[in-house]
Amino acid sequence: MRRYQKDLLLLTLAACVLVVGLFFWNRNARRPLARTLRMTAGDATGLRHRLAQAFAREAEAQGIRIDLSATEGSEVALEKLEAGEFDIAMVQGGIATSANSPVRQISPLHIEPLHLLVRPELYATVLEGGLSKLAGHKINLGAKGSGTAVLAHEVLHFAGLSPSTSEDASGYVTNSQAYSDLIDAQLQDLPEAVFTVSTLPSPIADALVEKHGFRLIPLAFGDAFAIEATSELGKSVPLGAIDKQHVFTTSIPPFTYSLNRNEPSTTLTTLGTRLLLVANKDVPGESVKQLLDFLFRSNLVKVARPALDASLLDLPSEYPMHVGAESFRQRNKPIIAGDAIDYLEKVLAIAATVAGGTFFLVQWYIGSNRKRRESSLARYMERVIAIERESMRIELAAQLDLASLIRLQRELAELKAEAVTRFAAGKLEGVGMINGFLGLVNDTRDQMTRLILHQRENIELLAAQQHTKPGEVWLEQSHHSLPDTMD
Repeated sequence: MRRYQKDLLLLTLAACVLVVGLFFWNRNARRPLARTLRMTAGDATGLRHRLAQAFAREAEAQGIRIDLSATEGSEVALEKLEAGEFDIAMVQGGIATSANSPVRQISPLHIEPLHLLVRPELYATVLEGGLSKLAGHKINLGAKGSGTAVLAHEVLHFAGLSPSTSEDASGYVTNSQAYSDLIDAQLQDLPEAVFTVSTLPSPIADALVEKHGFRLIPLAFGDAFAIEATSELGKSVPLGAIDKQHVFTTSIPPFTYSLNRNEPSTTLTTLGTRLLLVANKDVPGESVKQLLDFLFRSNLVKVARPALDASLLDLPSEYPMHVGAESFRQRNKPIIAGDAIDYLEKVLAIAATVAGGTFFLVQWYIGSNRKRRESSLARYMERVIAIERESMRIELAAQLDLASLIRLQRELAELKAEAVTRFAAGKLEGVGMINGFLGLVNDTRDQMTRLILHQRENIELLAAQQHTKPGEVWLEQSHHSLPDTMD
């Protein structure tokens, strides 16, 4: 076989291997889920269910089949998930499950605020007096089996309120109307207060504000409520109760529910829990990875403010992570291992310390030299000032000492030449100071020149009186040889 034929054969085989590899890679990348995923997102009237509907429609276009059904709420959804009636669910975070629960976390999502809405005539009383003013009033905590009911009950208990009983009627009266009934009800048929946990904007809150003028009450004790988890460390949270370490302070933006009614008129502080995407542990890991891969490209995470991304998987998990979610998280970690990063950080920290110390040492040395050079220039200025003082003393004397003036003028010229020469050679520092020095030299020189010229006029008058030449008088007073230009 000729050489070019061998090369052509090898090229053909390489192309075949590449095509086969691309085929299987594409097949795995686009492989649809092995089965339809049964999903719930709580009450059909809630915004959570609507988000799940939009998510399911988007997923269908990507080959991910989701069969969505409604339930009474998050607590019921978790029970049905444990029983295997659903594969995945969007539930309110913070609800405790049993230690051997098959519920596994896929991903945390955004925080859903707890809303407390009261009738307009009750608003000022509760705002000023606190939640204790709800005693004796009818309060809707949400549907039985919902996460809202669990959280609202805990919040009222935190505020010192309990449901009324036949033995003690001082508490609040529980109202169990469904949200769908509240939306359609007339004002006289509504309770005095309503709780709801919802992604913004809450449909029930929107209806109550727009139709009946309900007002939102701030719940600004979220941090204090969550701190109670510290005193409960080491204790198991009762099944179905709220695990307070998973409650967060959050807020509702101004005008979320009515621009005309200014509701709320300012940012309203409240508390909330994180929306979670969870699954039964028996859901295949590949299905969960494919679901996550789509989740972080879907509109579900884009509508949140701020938008959500895969870094959410690094948050502390409320339930054990699903093996598929953990695999997806590891797959998206940086290539450099954590140990290598730790080592690199230590090396960089040491290098930064050494470099920082060297930098400050060099700066100190440079600064020290600069100060020394500046102080040298300052000494030159002191010498000029001394010459100026001597010149002023001569000026104030009874008779001008021409010899001393000429000596001082020569000394000043030599001083100026020496300082300028050293500055040009970099042995003196400070542009501003050298300018000041030269200005001081010029002023002193001008002063002495004026005095010398004045004395020259006196010499000319004296020479005229003595009928001698001015040069002879000048020579006598200056103790110099006669200049060539002097007559």
